[in-house]
Amino acid sequence: MLVLFSGCYLLYSFELRVPTPAPHNAEAVFHVRVPKGYDASSPELCRVMVYFGGRNVSGEKESEGHWGWAKWCDANNVFLLCPGFQDDDYWEPSVWSGQALLDALAMLRRNYRVCVTRVFYCGYSAGAQAASLFAGWRPELCRAWVSLAGGIFHRPHPLLRGMPGLVTCGDADTVRYLAGRQFVAAARQAGEEVIWRGYPNQDHGIPQEAFTLAQEFLKFYHELYREDLRPNADGRTPAKPIPVKFIGDAEEGVFYAPDSRRLRRVPAAHRVPLPSREIAEAWGDEGE
Repeated sequence: MLVLFSGCYLLYSFELRVPTPAPHNAEAVFHVRVPKGYDASSPELCRVMVYFGGRNVSGEKESEGHWGWAKWCDANNVFLLCPGFQDDDYWEPSVWSGQALLDALAMLRRNYRVCVTRVFYCGYSAGAQAASLFAGWRPELCRAWVSLAGGIFHRPHPLLRGMPGLVTCGDADTVRYLAGRQFVAAARQAGEEVIWRGYPNQDHGIPQEAFTLAQEFLKFYHELYREDLRPNADGRTPAKPIPVKFIGDAEEGVFYAPDSRRLRRVPAAHRVPLPSREIAEAWGDEGE
């Protein structure tokens, strides 16, 4: 039920149901969380973050905004859209799930003032695979993406330059860890702006530090591209040059100023460009 009070929609969550041709997803369910303080009369649109949970989750728990996402979405006026895809290779958007998401976004757009042309993708495990593959599928629809302990990624391509990504994984999650590092190296070579963060002695679970990093990362690009949220923007905001405020040492988890002498000891392959102090401090410890 839609509730309207003094021009503002009250906080609540609901479901969107989309028919698909997939055998196990005849009706794909999307759980939606409306940010606190959403105002239908605001001149600025709200951004949408598509959050993919682990394999075959319903999306309901994810839409409750655990791990700090509820507070983050409220503070940044972001809608949380959580698919409940089941099997049918749903992480491959070109098969059926991509169109299902586009249909859900269109349904959401008909009733809310949201930007559906520059969304965020974020996911964990199988959901991390979806976040990366969806970003690579239609890059013009994605503003930034986050992979938390994923093992499959889109194919790096120069056409994806200017679309920021964040990849994290625990080093005890060996197969995914190695896949993530290999992807980041290839992506950077293709010109993609991807931040890497590995967590020592961490298995397939996700430490709170990774969620905090993801939230600072997405907040940075949310603010940098506020033009996306103008009603007439239509996703045409061009990519902007990203400053390098700090550089992280991927092996030590320590970051330095770009002119630090300490960086002389850090091989180029281990250097991680970080665009803001907030992201750097969420990424690791500051070196002396």
